[in-house]
Amino acid sequence: MINQIDRPAVLLRNVSADKNHWVGLKLIGGPGSPRDAVGATVYLKAAGMRQRGDVLSGGSYASSNDQRVHFGLADGTTVDDVEIHWPSRHVEHVKLPSVDRFYAIEEGKGVVPSVYDDMAARARAKVVTAPGQSSRQR
Repeated sequence: MINQIDRPAVLLRNVSADKNHWVGLKLIGGPGSPRDAVGATVYLKAAGMRQRGDVLSGGSYASSNDQRVHFGLADGTTVDDVEIHWPSRHVEHVKLPSVDRFYAIEEGKGVVPSVYDDMAARARAKVVTAPGQSSRQR
């Protein structure tokens, strides 16, 4: 959703083919870091690439950005390593079990249960059906 000055809001829709893989991370700071993990840096190794993502706050006047970090993996289907540099100066390595979903990672605890688990389960359960066939007819 894009809000414009003196104009109606605009809703954009992605209509491209969904052929590439990705992973998103919601970081939760521990005792020595802010709870929203602002200031954390994430290095992700996958598909022969090393990428960097930073947890930032704000954006520009009267705006905000998603504090989750998002990585495109192209045709990669696994993540080799996630290295998180927390604001507390603690460095943590985390292994992700799969791609094409978001994970919540808490400082010192690794991947933790979250609402993203339910979303991933629903996405896996979604059955593509032929026209005129219900999802119960398999």
